[in-house]
Amino acid sequence: MNARSMPPLDEDFDGTAVMPLASYEAEHAVLGSLLMDSRLYDVVGDLLQAKDFADETHGAVYGAISALAVAAKAVDPITVHEQLGGQVDLGYLTALFNAGSINGSSARRYAEIVRERALSRQLLGVVDKARELARDHALPIGDRIEQVSAQLAGLVSDGPGDEWVDASAGMDEFLQELDRRASGVEEPFMPTGLADLDNQLDGGLRPGELVIIAGRPGMGKTALALGIGSHGSKLKQTCAMFSLEMPRIQLYERQIASEAEVSYSKIRLPKRLTDEEGAAVVAAAERVKARPFYVTDKTGHNINTVRTKARALKRRHGLRLLIIDYLGLLEGANPKDNRTTQLGEITRNLKKLAKELDITILLLAQLNREVEKRVDGMPILSDLRDCGEIEQDADIVLFAHRPIQHKPSLGDAWRYYGVIRVAKQRGGATGDIDVKYTGPLLTFSNWYGARPSTNPGRSADFE
Repeated sequence: MNARSMPPLDEDFDGTAVMPLASYEAEHAVLGSLLMDSRLYDVVGDLLQAKDFADETHGAVYGAISALAVAAKAVDPITVHEQLGGQVDLGYLTALFNAGSINGSSARRYAEIVRERALSRQLLGVVDKARELARDHALPIGDRIEQVSAQLAGLVSDGPGDEWVDASAGMDEFLQELDRRASGVEEPFMPTGLADLDNQLDGGLRPGELVIIAGRPGMGKTALALGIGSHGSKLKQTCAMFSLEMPRIQLYERQIASEAEVSYSKIRLPKRLTDEEGAAVVAAAERVKARPFYVTDKTGHNINTVRTKARALKRRHGLRLLIIDYLGLLEGANPKDNRTTQLGEITRNLKKLAKELDITILLLAQLNREVEKRVDGMPILSDLRDCGEIEQDADIVLFAHRPIQHKPSLGDAWRYYGVIRVAKQRGGATGDIDVKYTGPLLTFSNWYGARPSTNPGRSADFE
């Protein structure tokens, strides 16, 4: 960096004539303010980074001021000149000093202008990148759209920000949130529709959580997830589902079977329906039509397309719950990576997406046959070891299990009995929840009474 002289600071100076979307006047003013009073760094330091300055020298000066301020050293033209090794002319720094203000609100506004211009230039960069990608037919169109979408999303979260909250402000925020919860207003959780499960989860599913529903085939993973989504949509919470395994018409059949309380097999073959059942199906369909529940059954999704579509849905219609059925059919961003690497990438990014969009993500996962070798067939956390880093990334892990599915000889007493194991809950208790599973309706509901038994005098025997 060569030593340089100060450009004119009078009203005739027009930064846009040299570099569009840059305010050199604001850059001069904010740097001058910091040179006059280093305490103003606390006013602008959460907003600005050196890269936000359009002029490379201004960025270097800000970086030097930042280093000195953080080290609690004196900040003035001479110390900054020394910090930069004499690469910026002392006369230039003195002229900046003279352009400053010791008014904190003014300094903050100067910094805001510099930051706004920086974001504007970045936005132009995204536009240029979009044009370039539009012509790059070597990449799938979904990947190109995701790249642009990710860059746009990054513009609003790229600033350093003030992440620290003191105890006073933190406790005020906590008590306000506690009051809201106690009064039942704006509760952060979404009930699942299963009373005992909601109680175990301290109210239900919270925004920002990645929740896993895992189990062997036939245990009711999709039925459980669809039931939770349907209940959420009844409460006017926007829910959506990536159905990677079955066509959406089958999901609608399942929804209506549960809603109308009509056998799923009859809905699949409508000529079996009685007039009363047919009327119940039509009435149920009308009720479901009015609920905010979205489905896509397109296949071949990877983590990038999932993020893009979820962001778009959130922007257009709002989104509270996203269901993905299921992990095994979702691809990583790079198909050349081994499967373990892809699964780890998927679950990490889904957790980030849940936090970014402030939603709950329900991710279904299928367990391998090793579970069936266990006497009771009940899954445990170690059964997820083939699913990448899912146990680490998940906030909650639920296992769906129906003993009679594992051991048909248990008999009729167990026909409707199921259990949902809360195997992991970050910040909460684990445990087993008794539920009722009605096979013809593909529906989980609350279980009332004792657990069935195969032996007299025992109520917990499903060995």
